[in-house]
Amino acid sequence: MTAQDLRKVLEQTDDKLSIFSSWETLGKYELKISEFLDLINDFLNDEEKLRLFDYMQFNSYVKGEIIDLVSDEKIILQMINNDNIMSGIDSYSIVSMIEKMSDSIKQQVLHNQEFIEKHQIDSYYLERIISSLTEEKKAEVLMDIDLIKNKLHLEDYKITKILKELPSDEAKDKAIEIYQFENYEKIDVLKTCSDSHKLDILMKEESFTKYNIIDILQTLDIKTMSEFLVEQKEFCIEKQIHPYEIVKSLETDQQREFVERLGDIDLTFNEKKEILAILKTDVKQNLDTTNFPEEYKVAISMQVPEYGNKIIVDWERNLEDYRGLDNLIDIYPEKFKEEQRNKLIKLCDICPNMEISSTINGIGISSNATDYKAAEEWISSIINNLSPEYSKAQKMAVIDNAIGKKISYSPDFDTEVFDSADCRALWKIINSGYGVCNGIAKVEKYIFDRVGIESEIISSGTHAFLKIKDIELPLANGESVKGNTIIDPTWNLTSHRFGGKPNNFCISYEEARKNDIDSEGKDHNCHKNDEQLKDATLNLDEQSLRRLFTSVDLADKDGKFPIKDLIEKSELIDKVYANQPEQNINKQLLLLKKTCPEFATCQNSSMGILSGVLLNNNNLKFNKCVVDRVYNRTDKEKRPIIFVYIDSDELEQKFYVADNKDESQFVEISQEEFTKQFECYEEDLKRNKRT
Repeated sequence: MTAQDLRKVLEQTDDKLSIFSSWETLGKYELKISEFLDLINDFLNDEEKLRLFDYMQFNSYVKGEIIDLVSDEKIILQMINNDNIMSGIDSYSIVSMIEKMSDSIKQQVLHNQEFIEKHQIDSYYLERIISSLTEEKKAEVLMDIDLIKNKLHLEDYKITKILKELPSDEAKDKAIEIYQFENYEKIDVLKTCSDSHKLDILMKEESFTKYNIIDILQTLDIKTMSEFLVEQKEFCIEKQIHPYEIVKSLETDQQREFVERLGDIDLTFNEKKEILAILKTDVKQNLDTTNFPEEYKVAISMQVPEYGNKIIVDWERNLEDYRGLDNLIDIYPEKFKEEQRNKLIKLCDICPNMEISSTINGIGISSNATDYKAAEEWISSIINNLSPEYSKAQKMAVIDNAIGKKISYSPDFDTEVFDSADCRALWKIINSGYGVCNGIAKVEKYIFDRVGIESEIISSGTHAFLKIKDIELPLANGESVKGNTIIDPTWNLTSHRFGGKPNNFCISYEEARKNDIDSEGKDHNCHKNDEQLKDATLNLDEQSLRRLFTSVDLADKDGKFPIKDLIEKSELIDKVYANQPEQNINKQLLLLKKTCPEFATCQNSSMGILSGVLLNNNNLKFNKCVVDRVYNRTDKEKRPIIFVYIDSDELEQKFYVADNKDESQFVEISQEEFTKQFECYEEDLKRNKRT
């Protein structure tokens, strides 16, 4: 018998549920599942559909289909809360049922932690349920931060995704305030608001960075964007936003529309040049330039990469074509030959505000044209003074020494005002005289490359230095050996600054690792890199090192380094003023100034000499001697200043501060005045507290 035969029976029976609840009766008919469900829908009311589960066992698919036939939400709610009925039905199906229900039921489910956990309704499904609410209820649920964050545990990116669905700017704004999103999340939501609301928030939100603001401005319609650039010029100047930075990332059609309005937008001639230069190639190709000024045509002819806000410099064209386009130029000249370097130096005069970048670990770090010119002049002076007869080892000695004389370790490293980019920018380091290990290693490698010495920057994870490859070194017996060795220019800085023997020049990996162990036996692993340094086996013995530095006039004929004079003078002062500690200290500080007039600006090296030599003499006995840095409370930039603190039985407490004027000197100051004028860096205080 067929489904049609069963339908006739049901039509003539009052107790229809009894038929559906009897497998014996149903077994007499050949029924497809779809036919069976049609009969249930046609002959059972919602209450009977619920009762049907008391008599019959169905697979999960049929259960879901039966529930879907129920129109009374109260009964559906009974069904989905019945463990027997819901057994075997997956989360996807349960959520699909809930999505079809009223807001009231959905909200009940969202507040039912037991139900959510029992049926493993994860954040993805919860997001779907919330998204299926009407706009009013969706906003209401989102405003319940305790529910959303503490009970449903929705991640911020899911919350922002739902927020973007709200039609009301006010609701989005309120939610942003409640959830205290990060800027990128705020912006993600703000982009979906009306243009007027975007601009209103943009002008008020002080936490937005330049790039946050550009990101938002690029979502405005072109007319509104154009008006903003004109009406809010001061705002854009304050935030260092150039119009071309906004236009560059617009879609092709948007760029075309912007250029069509360009003649009517009150921007400077140069701002318009920058915009035209940075347009997408296909936009440029379709521009009618017939009535354009010649400078505009030149700007349009500039090459642009697919990504980025810069143009590609063609060294074969007239460099004057780039005048006024400084903001669009970023050169990476580390591999340039002499002819290109000479052209770049000329371009520095034409575009003094362009960027010139080097890379560390693939990341570009910018110097400016002034830095580049001054640094290259210094580098050339070193290279040009190298004798053509010098071996590579001799060249390395001269270059490593010159770097030590020119560059100091960044004095504000590990403070809240430390600039992690400037101290790693190749040409800026040379011009400013300050860097950190990987930046200093970069400088040395760059110069080595220029004179044909192969090297590689090696990192231990906490420190960076150079592995010199395939170098020939002289031995004490007059022979030579060839292989790989290590130079650590950063650890040589103080030695070179004060004419000492560099203890980290052409050493083996084994020797470098010995230097990592301090006087208390702790291994700091500064040079640990077994994989890359296992073949760095060459170690220049002391006698050969002294001969090498003598051969380039950096040590005397007996191989003694200039620091010998400083040590002898310091020891003589200590002997003469053995019973006059205050005079002893003052004379030692004066000796530092005479030996190194720039001592106040090469602070790390000066601090090392003070601690290790000048204030470490036999007759200077202190309960405590601290040589460290502070900053003047009136200095907004918090530039570091060297100070010396001495506590002794005879002198009690003494403070000396390096005066950073043209005639640098140490000035004695009272403890009260020291406390009043100077402040410690927050990072130093935290570090000292930890130790």
